[in-house]
Amino acid sequence: MDPLRDVFFWATVATATMFLEVAVFISRRRKRRIVYALAGISAIILFETPRFLIPLLPQPRIDLPSAKPLGLFLFAFGLAIMALAFFQLMKARKEGWKLQTTGVYGIVRHPMYLGDVLWALGWSLAFKALYALALTPLWLFLRLCLATLEEEKLAEKYPEYSEYVRRVRWRIVPFLI
Repeated sequence: MDPLRDVFFWATVATATMFLEVAVFISRRRKRRIVYALAGISAIILFETPRFLIPLLPQPRIDLPSAKPLGLFLFAFGLAIMALAFFQLMKARKEGWKLQTTGVYGIVRHPMYLGDVLWALGWSLAFKALYALALTPLWLFLRLCLATLEEEKLAEKYPEYSEYVRRVRWRIVPFLI
């Protein structure tokens, strides 16, 4: 079988990339900015791209008539959440990287990760892709691991972070985790 048409090849690439991201992130050594930039670029290319491709690959399909419209809604909703979080962070950048605690950050502490999981879930449903849908809990778990590590650094950087955690209970998914 051609590995480029294999769902599990691409799932392995995405998962390995996230493990690499975690390794770079948890390193307590200060690295040059370029290392973090390259890690971010690799995440976009080697984590996001495979997850975009996986539902398009040959695999069993879900026989559910409402899957496509629901999927397209979740895909768009996930991208919208990510865009809102991104623009809120860009505004924070202009303000000297003040901790964001309102807007989408007032609902969950990691809205970019919420949007990231929702678009992948929606994309899987839109194409009625069974394996892609089955991989969604893995994507959520990997984002949850990264969020947990990220929160340790945020607590070190922002003294008010513990109060934010008490106020905004949900890490990624409202009313769940």
